[in-house]
Amino acid sequence: MGPKILYGILIALGIFIVITLIRAVFFLPKKRDTKPLEDEHVDVERVAKHLSGAIQIPTVSYPENEKIDWSQFEKFHKYLEDSYPLIHKTLERENVAEASLLYRWKGKNPDLEPIALLSHQDVVPIEPGTEGDWTHEPFSGYNDGEFIWGRGALDMKNHLICVMEAVEALLEEGYEPERDVYLCFGHNEEVVASESAGAKAIAMDSGISFAMLLGVISPNVKTSKVMTMVEAVGP
Repeated sequence: MGPKILYGILIALGIFIVITLIRAVFFLPKKRDTKPLEDEHVDVERVAKHLSGAIQIPTVSYPENEKIDWSQFEKFHKYLEDSYPLIHKTLERENVAEASLLYRWKGKNPDLEPIALLSHQDVVPIEPGTEGDWTHEPFSGYNDGEFIWGRGALDMKNHLICVMEAVEALLEEGYEPERDVYLCFGHNEEVVASESAGAKAIAMDSGISFAMLLGVISPNVKTSKVMTMVEAVGP
């Protein structure tokens, strides 16, 4: 390659860089017409009360089903029924694999793929001998006015209660979703790779293709056109 050709390429490259820089400096994005978001109507006291109550029900999971106190899950399900009457009047609810819950909120357009909101009901056990390490008793749901204390406050009854609060509030406002919305609440997410995984049973039971999963998929299970697993959000 002759020097004249090389110089020509370098000059062309320099011109291109200069033009790109000038365009970048003077670039103005197109303005979009947007509407301000409406104020959220959140009953903070109700949320705190329901979270505190949820923590007080020790829905502890174990790898061995015979160790699980299923009556606590029954109590928790009844607690959800009493706390969220509109959800249990409007949505379809199905018990799956002993204690997992699958809710279906029918949307207006059946041609749209549904979305799923994921959480789990269970918590890990309290290690014997560590009870005194807790600032407040692990299943007290103690509300000090700033924090709500207890097992499940972060993982993850907080998330489950907030999902329920959001749906209940939308129902109170008369909202109807465009597409179906599923609430998927496993009962043994804390038991990794359990043979009786409630989330896996939910997915196998529904066999639905979801447009979006708002949560975390367990790493030991795959998803496909027909889901093989729906799992919960972590802390």
